[in-house]
Amino acid sequence: MQLVAIQMTSGADIDANLAYVASQLARVNTAIEPTLILLPENFALFSNRDDYVAHAEPLGQGRVQQQLADWAIKYQCWLVAGSFPILSDIEERIYTTSLAFDPTGELVQHYHKIHLFDAHVPAVSIVSNAEQGKAECLKELKKELKPQTYKESDSFIAGEQIATFTIPANTVGDSCVDNSAVGERGSGDITVGMAICYDLRFPELFRALSAANADVLLLPAAFTHATGQAHWLPLLQARAIENQCYVLAANQVGDHGGNRHTWGHSVILDPWGESLAQQTSSCGICCARLDKHKLVQVRADIPILQHARFTASLKNKE
Repeated sequence: MQLVAIQMTSGADIDANLAYVASQLARVNTAIEPTLILLPENFALFSNRDDYVAHAEPLGQGRVQQQLADWAIKYQCWLVAGSFPILSDIEERIYTTSLAFDPTGELVQHYHKIHLFDAHVPAVSIVSNAEQGKAECLKELKKELKPQTYKESDSFIAGEQIATFTIPANTVGDSCVDNSAVGERGSGDITVGMAICYDLRFPELFRALSAANADVLLLPAAFTHATGQAHWLPLLQARAIENQCYVLAANQVGDHGGNRHTWGHSVILDPWGESLAQQTSSCGICCARLDKHKLVQVRADIPILQHARFTASLKNKE
């Protein structure tokens, strides 16, 4: 099975963002084998609270969701839209939601982001190579930079449930693998666990997805440049290694205006934590192949879930 991450620099123009996604989908050869494609967080709209509320759609309805369904049908792929604002029952409050479509265009699963990013991010200066030598100017610039404050809870409601979906064995390939050999993690089906951005810092969520038989962990993101540079790859590798899963991570990249910079470096990791493909600091795609043989072997050699003596569960709000 082919895994694909699309990296982009989204902004407030939904039409422009969707046009870019369309251009990248056209580059993926989905005819060679079944394909799972992940878009980053805020793929269609990277803006402010008012825009998110104004453009939020009911779950399963709306222009953006219809476009996603149409793309899934056109390219006969499993398409997961990193996140998009979805209406809630509370006025002026919305969810930030990941949406999974199958090759028939059906919305087979959704995930409301559980961990909301309320944090102070260190200041970071983004300078070109030509400016690197201007040491004194750079020192003065850093003095003027102020930490960025994010508070997603002002706009969004936290989700309360983990989410997975299953890609049937007869559509995945690798037919030579004995399905029974996959063991306690399930049959020859591929189970996909859903998460979004800040969720990455909470290993309990991924252990819960692992206990739900996840084989692939999705991480669409808009990881900031400062936090991404420090923590993005180490955290992704940890989630892959400790859960013995493939990790498909699609990040935003570049300057989004308003002193918001994202790190990029979308990556696909195998269950051993090795990087199979990466899109570093520019827009584009990265592709790699899921090898079910590797899943079976890694899990047989070091049976982590069988040895685990702790469990993870979601806290109540109270």
